[in-house]
Amino acid sequence: MTDKPTRLELENQVAELKRQNEILRLQLSSQNQQKKRQKESLVERNSVADAYIRTILDNMGDSVFIKDDQSRLVLVNDAFCEMFGLPREEIMGNTLAEHVPHEERESFLKIDRQVLADGKENINEETLTVRGAETMIISTRKSRYVDASGKRFLVGVVRDITASKKAGQALKKSEMRLRELNATKDKLFSIMGHDLRAPLNNILGLSELLIEPVKKSKTAKSEEYLALVIASVKNTLTLLDNLLNWAKSQTGEISYKPEKIDLPSVIRQVIELSGPIAKAKNISLRQTASEEIEAYTDERMLKTVLRNLISNAVKFTKPGGSISVSVMLEQNEVQFSVADNGLGIKDADSKKLFDMSTNTSSPGTENEKGSGLGLVLCKEFVTKLGGDIWLESREGDGSDFKFTLPMIR
Repeated sequence: MTDKPTRLELENQVAELKRQNEILRLQLSSQNQQKKRQKESLVERNSVADAYIRTILDNMGDSVFIKDDQSRLVLVNDAFCEMFGLPREEIMGNTLAEHVPHEERESFLKIDRQVLADGKENINEETLTVRGAETMIISTRKSRYVDASGKRFLVGVVRDITASKKAGQALKKSEMRLRELNATKDKLFSIMGHDLRAPLNNILGLSELLIEPVKKSKTAKSEEYLALVIASVKNTLTLLDNLLNWAKSQTGEISYKPEKIDLPSVIRQVIELSGPIAKAKNISLRQTASEEIEAYTDERMLKTVLRNLISNAVKFTKPGGSISVSVMLEQNEVQFSVADNGLGIKDADSKKLFDMSTNTSSPGTENEKGSGLGLVLCKEFVTKLGGDIWLESREGDGSDFKFTLPMIR
């Protein structure tokens, strides 16, 4: 038979139980405090995270929003409030439908319901008129988010594209207007290039046929007048060609077609064609002797430049004067010169000759009229040919127009 525990043993057992209970209590208290600290830390971290997210959202350029499954706004950033001109307290918990016309409201609420239902992202452009203000054109990107509890939310990003849309519409109108103007321009150039040139060429051809019979009739005045008619028609044709060539150069319609050409030969051809206008003013037009020089360039452009420089020299040279045309080798390029002993020009004015915005036409020594377009065209063509053009002149002491072209390789 087992001995019963003594009183002392029972007291010791009770004391041990109390001690163990205290240890357990302390352990539980420590665990509770730790859990409390963890919870507080978690709340603090969540608060920091929320503030961080809020800072990020508010510093985004785009407007951002989150809606619940009833299309009520539960989160918006500062850009969203600024875009629609509404304070946050009036936005939160509402759908924004309260502030827009019925047709706009139905449109975006329908998209909200669709995205929440099927989860397919939607990107849409729509108009929005908040509280009767100016209608905006916005681009909205909406997608669905489902949280851990299965609750659905709508996350959206909004951009105001009103300015770009209006700019695009204005650009379309400008393009339409430009197409109309181009069609008108093409029609005008077609008339100038064909309907005007044809009768002028006919007048020129008939006048040249008449010149020989008139010479044989020994009627000095008739010969003089007919020579003036021929020169006048040639000047008009030159002006017409200049206008057409300049217009084409502005639209990129003139192509550069280089070929190997003999430069003294080209000068002779241009002098032969320009001879009548010089002869009409009793001006000596000659080519300075030079060696054979070849260049790889566009012959048509080169002839246009020479013809215009000679025409300009004739215009500002008095009757009985002289003009010389030459070409020479100059280091790694060839240099042309069209020199006259005419009126000359001030240095300040010479800098304006090749610029369309500053060039003004002056009457010639016989009160000849001009457009000032010839020298502008010379500058453009010489540049296309890879050279430079300039003027050396003194008022009252003639002018020497010079330009360069690259040597043949």
